[in-house]
Amino acid sequence: MTSSSLAEARELLRSNFGFADFLPGQAEVVEAVLAGRDAIAIMPTGSGKSLLYQLPAAAPGPGLVLVCSPLIALMRDQLRTLADKGLSAVALHSMQADEEAAASIDAVASGRAKLLYAAPERLAQEGTQHLLRSIRIKLFAVDEAHCVSHWGHEFRPDYRALGEIARKLGAPPMLAVTATASPRTRDDIASTLFSRPPEIFQRSFARPNLSLDFARKRAGLRQITDFPRKGCEKESGIIYCNSRNKTDALARELSRLGFDALPYHAGLDAHTRSESQDAFFTRKSAVMVATIAFGMGVDKPDVRFILHADLPTSVEGYYQEIGRAGRDGAPARALTLFSPADLALRWRTPEEAQENEAAAGDYFRRHAMARLAATPGCRFMRLLAEFGEESGPCGKCDHCRGGPLAWPRRLSSLALGWRSALTSGVATRGDIPEVEQDIPQVVPVPAEAPIERREEPPLTVDEARLLRALEAERLAIAKRRGVAPRAVASEQALRAIARERPKSAGDPLLHEIADAAALLRVIDQAR
Repeated sequence: MTSSSLAEARELLRSNFGFADFLPGQAEVVEAVLAGRDAIAIMPTGSGKSLLYQLPAAAPGPGLVLVCSPLIALMRDQLRTLADKGLSAVALHSMQADEEAAASIDAVASGRAKLLYAAPERLAQEGTQHLLRSIRIKLFAVDEAHCVSHWGHEFRPDYRALGEIARKLGAPPMLAVTATASPRTRDDIASTLFSRPPEIFQRSFARPNLSLDFARKRAGLRQITDFPRKGCEKESGIIYCNSRNKTDALARELSRLGFDALPYHAGLDAHTRSESQDAFFTRKSAVMVATIAFGMGVDKPDVRFILHADLPTSVEGYYQEIGRAGRDGAPARALTLFSPADLALRWRTPEEAQENEAAAGDYFRRHAMARLAATPGCRFMRLLAEFGEESGPCGKCDHCRGGPLAWPRRLSSLALGWRSALTSGVATRGDIPEVEQDIPQVVPVPAEAPIERREEPPLTVDEARLLRALEAERLAIAKRRGVAPRAVASEQALRAIARERPKSAGDPLLHEIADAAALLRVIDQAR
């Protein structure tokens, strides 16, 4: 594509979509798509992914842009938006009346429709494929492309067939878009969907306006009610729960306490869900209490906080959910509550992992989320590392603001003691520091599941120096308190810190020694 045609695309952006220019990262993908090249676009929530396939649909020339989307509500919302812009777009999905589906089919067959949204199960039907083989498809876009992967957080079996469907339709140029994809998920998308090697465009996952906090769950509602009241009072937010019953109960309790709380989950009837969603978008201080059924496609710019009442089941899901806060660029906050049981994951045997890919994917997703909850360093550094991105300390998360002082009493030692156990996926009672022995044992390993410990590699020279500095600091604290050194922190905890402390600017080792020693002092003070 020439610079003049990119200029034409910018003019189309202004005239049809009302934007002065592309957002960062959009122009490069649009250029590739308009030139007919295959592409994967991994861009954070709010970066304008839908424009990547909507603009090509509005561009002059014959052909249809086909968009596979798993979200009927998002299809309907985008159809309304595109109608206002004068772009002929239709949809095919299971919730349509026969008359609406027939009208969509006629618009596609006659060439009037420039863009077709279709659910993956509808694309799997032979009738739909026969219709699409009769016309020219200038772009096949797969929205929420992480759904194709067992390693993604919202795997959908119907998505695995989309690559074969594309080949049946003549292998048109393809675009896969998602807000969250780890390197493993990204590779799975490329190998499953594309018949040609795609260009990969990935924006940074950093969110400088967002601060992350994690805390151990406590009884009662005070943790949940205090969070929005501290800096977010009368502001909109989302509280995520892992069950429908908890969602309903929490929404009722918050309403009783004066919050404008609304329930949302798949078990509610369509009318109630629609009412809750409309209220959330129109009322400034509305708080949506929801399962993960509420989220994808949410485009409310002024959400000021996200609270997870339960630990999410994957880092990818967590990132997408916190990404719904602060889309206007103003400061926003995220708090995640978890229990010690959430950190104690078990995997039975390597053979079981090989035999059951879906179960293995679920285990490793939960394992990555436990690592984020237990990290002794910057939250955003750990989060971005899960997506293969390096960064410095964010300066805003609970650890950057004050280290384990931000954690509830006694939990920091627990998490540090489990760090190296988490890296192998096995934690036992012996891995927990003595100071934590009053915490009940969680999730016992089944008797039929033998534990195979991997031999720990030796420390590097720098790690050994850091370990000696930590042992000296631990001994000083122990003498001051009149206790055994292990009561301050276990040997395993010190080795975990020595191995995994984030690198600092300047002289890395000197900074790490100072930071890690300070970490031990903070833990001691937190008691």
